[in-house]
Amino acid sequence: MRDLFSTLPDDPPPLPPGYLDTVLVRGRRSVRRQRIGVAAAWAVVVLLAVLVVPGVPLPVQPAAPSTKPSLPDRFAGYSILTSTVASAPPGRAIALYGYGNGEAFNMFQSLVVGADGDTYRRVDAMEERDRPSALLAPDGTRVLLGDDRGATADLILVDLTTGKRRSIPLGDPVGVRLLAWSPDGRHVAYSAAPVIRTDEFGTVNVVEAQVARTGTLRLLDLSTGRSTELPAIKPAWTAAFAPDSRRLAVQVAQTAHLVDVDGREHGSVPIPRGRELAADVGWSPDGTFLATVPWLMDGPFNGTSGGNTSHGTFLWKAGDVEFVPVSGGGTAPAPVPDVVQLLGWRSADGVVVATLNAAGQVALVEVHLGAGTRRTLSRFDTGSTCELGTQGCQVFDLHLATGLLADLTVRHAGRPHRGPWPMVLNAVVGVVVLGAAFLLWRRRRTRRARLA
Repeated sequence: MRDLFSTLPDDPPPLPPGYLDTVLVRGRRSVRRQRIGVAAAWAVVVLLAVLVVPGVPLPVQPAAPSTKPSLPDRFAGYSILTSTVASAPPGRAIALYGYGNGEAFNMFQSLVVGADGDTYRRVDAMEERDRPSALLAPDGTRVLLGDDRGATADLILVDLTTGKRRSIPLGDPVGVRLLAWSPDGRHVAYSAAPVIRTDEFGTVNVVEAQVARTGTLRLLDLSTGRSTELPAIKPAWTAAFAPDSRRLAVQVAQTAHLVDVDGREHGSVPIPRGRELAADVGWSPDGTFLATVPWLMDGPFNGTSGGNTSHGTFLWKAGDVEFVPVSGGGTAPAPVPDVVQLLGWRSADGVVVATLNAAGQVALVEVHLGAGTRRTLSRFDTGSTCELGTQGCQVFDLHLATGLLADLTVRHAGRPHRGPWPMVLNAVVGVVVLGAAFLLWRRRRTRRARLA
């Protein structure tokens, strides 16, 4: 080495002009590229954490019941990323409703929202049957649905706490209209009839209209799965259970027949013409009054006309709630005006109703019957978020968990928890993120090779 260094000239040759500046610039550029590479790598990690991880279907535990059930002060808007009950059971629900629009694209959803948190899930069993009308159990833990596409041989009971389904056989296929669920959760009243024609109303649901005109009342015992037919109660129009769950009022034409769950009739109550018993929630908690609302269309079938219910359609027509004494005595509360739908009772002198303002916005309102005072509990987001942001959203077939209303509180709506994303969407996002990461890595490697 000593001999090698001895051959070097005493004075090294001068550096080319600007050589030092060039070296510094290249060194700084190399450091910047390294930093950019590290930042890109971290960006990929963040994208994976923020976009992919929330959509991975991990084991999901339904929300544990809180001390008191609650209702969000605002329902979340429409989202195609909402998961299903089967994929991620939500726990008990405070509301079941249809949501969406179909002006250009049929993008309706059947949703439940949690009673113990801002949990939203699509009821996939309903979507598989083309979103039939359904009932929410009074305690918010189950959904019962039929099939509006035609005659069906079974009802489907969906457990919201486990996501499991139970098929309840009906015997020979029949058209079904679900009418009311008893407060104790044991019995469901429904109307059933053969479906003769399927083209009477074109693409409009034919099952609802036919069964409304010819259906016979049946009482389903959910504990045994057996249905009892009451041939004398025909055609059953609307129904509501008494607070003791042992009796129910069933409207036929303009008369509400009072029967018990064993099929015995104990009297009747006349319903004024142009009005009908409020579906599912028409019997007051103290047992003294029946709540009535105006016909949505032409009322019950009278032998020659009527029978178009419009039940389960968009909330659009406001009217007043009037009260009829069950036994003929007592002073009925004053009518409640500007109501689109009666949803349940907070107490014997307090009801929860749906209202609609001039802009088409739906709100849930508590009304005190004695004073007539009102308090807004919640509102629905009906902005232009449906059909890929081109249409306003509509609310229909709305039900509340009536057994939870007495203890109901209102919570500030937080970020909606919609559950895991669909696997297809997870795969697409994962491919995009990994592809971007590969391109960044390849570009960095190419630049390094050029510098070398």
